[in-house]
Amino acid sequence: MKRLLVPIFALSHGLTTAFGQCNPPTPAQNAAYEKVVKELQNQFRNNPPAGDWQVFDERSSLGKLELSDEYGKIFRICGDRYDLTFQRTSAANQQKARADSAKAIGDTTTQQQRSLVMSTDSVYREADPSRASDLSKSTVDINVEMNAGNYRLEEPISNRFVDSYKTIAVNGAPLALQITLKPGENGVAARPETVVLLGNWKNNLQKNPKGDKLYHYSYKKGGTMIENLVVTIKAPFDVASEIVKKIDWKAINATLAK
Repeated sequence: MKRLLVPIFALSHGLTTAFGQCNPPTPAQNAAYEKVVKELQNQFRNNPPAGDWQVFDERSSLGKLELSDEYGKIFRICGDRYDLTFQRTSAANQQKARADSAKAIGDTTTQQQRSLVMSTDSVYREADPSRASDLSKSTVDINVEMNAGNYRLEEPISNRFVDSYKTIAVNGAPLALQITLKPGENGVAARPETVVLLGNWKNNLQKNPKGDKLYHYSYKKGGTMIENLVVTIKAPFDVASEIVKKIDWKAINATLAK
């Protein structure tokens, strides 16, 4: 039995190394990532929706970038890509008040719950539809994926199904979509997403044998630098539309490898 342990460990370690290794970026790759993220910060942080919105949370890999070799030489980030959450000031103040109250009475569970970012997916899991609607109007998530090989409009294995969608015109973007997702079996209510795709994307929706409906991306430069972005805005359509109109998509697009 002991004789088998070393080969099995070596094999499993080898597989992990081969398919899940995270490595430091080259100076050029790090510079490319920083260039993209700084423009994303410039555009999105400075263009919140009208009203009492404030930046609630922001995540990126600036200063800690590592790249995965899982997809060969394609630039794929280990960890954070770029994510930004806006929250209405009134909602943020209520959340802080609940956390402060919990701290005063030693309720560590509530403190932890209230200190975490409430993502829009969590919002739509609320049991009461009216409660979910109220919460969705006070939180906006902006998630940016870099160098996606495909954009999956619908993905059955992830229980992602589309109720309706349409393409929309966005100045500076080759493809953009307004999507309404169907309710999920895991308790997530129907919810809107606005997606803006930058780079060499084509309106080439296709269906694969797994039932995924996807747009496929063709890399022009081999994918060793950042060639495309998928920007998902999780917010009611009127709020997302306001953000989309404020953003200089050409400026973001200019940071990508051509």
